[in-house]
Amino acid sequence: MEKYYIISLTGKNLSYDVIESQAHESFKCRGIEFFSIDEQRVDEILGERSYSGGDVPESVIFEVEQVMEEDTSGRKFYFENREDAENFQKFLKAEYAIESEVEEFEQDDWNQKWRENFQAIEISDKFHIIPSWEKDEYQKDSNLNVFIYPGMGFGTGNHETTYLCLKLYEEMKNKNLVKTCLDFGCGSGILGIAVNKDGDCPIDLYDIDQDAIVNCEQNIELNDLNEASINLYLPKDKNKLLKEYDLVFANILQSVLILESNYLATCLKPGGRLILSGLLVGQEESIIEHYMKLNKELVLGTVIKKGDWVALSLEQKQ
Repeated sequence: MEKYYIISLTGKNLSYDVIESQAHESFKCRGIEFFSIDEQRVDEILGERSYSGGDVPESVIFEVEQVMEEDTSGRKFYFENREDAENFQKFLKAEYAIESEVEEFEQDDWNQKWRENFQAIEISDKFHIIPSWEKDEYQKDSNLNVFIYPGMGFGTGNHETTYLCLKLYEEMKNKNLVKTCLDFGCGSGILGIAVNKDGDCPIDLYDIDQDAIVNCEQNIELNDLNEASINLYLPKDKNKLLKEYDLVFANILQSVLILESNYLATCLKPGGRLILSGLLVGQEESIIEHYMKLNKELVLGTVIKKGDWVALSLEQKQ
């Protein structure tokens, strides 16, 4: 039976952006799950202080809040190979003095977990993202249904960021402004595929991961799309990306948005829109400032939030 491996980190003051980037780029991390404190942990904290009910003194509430604040930010890093996980573990200890454990799980558990994390996403009354295993139920529906098999590049958090990106897209599509589209860091291809299926718009899907491109191909087939209208690109093909698009999605980590900002900040046609997400609430201000310094012709459009996540649009002046 094949295995997969998880390293879990908690703590508010860790340099998560750098750690996440290194996990992907240097240690072949296959996915990152964001998690927050749950009710069980709250009970544990109170139990440690011998409170199981009744009124809790204000001093204890303050103490628990401090502990909760430290526990709130967490990441689970997924690896296919033990060696990659152990190398990442050594990196954490050497660079950040972080002690961590490598947990081993059966591959079947991985697939089931990803299924559990992905349910239908309702963008609007007639616009839905549907998991592939529910396709038969929705196939004859007259609504716009995009069918997705969420590969390993589709991590926890993407429900919120997918929803936010496609809500911002709806602002554009109602004005019939999208003729060319790039999904940069496409993962499963969910955003670009939705645009192609909705408006028959040619799209470019770009990712650094060959497995993501394979997942995109699977999802293109699931939606019976015209393959001639979709281009799939890896870094070796990056020079084939257009210099200007009507619409660009970049739903990726904050650190990657900074790394790729020289291209992303300058790849819009006049009037084109750049939709950025993969950002936790509070990270958007530095991204907006950074991009608008790189391109003074960018104008801030809409900023929307869902749960812990935020997405924003930047428009190239006409």
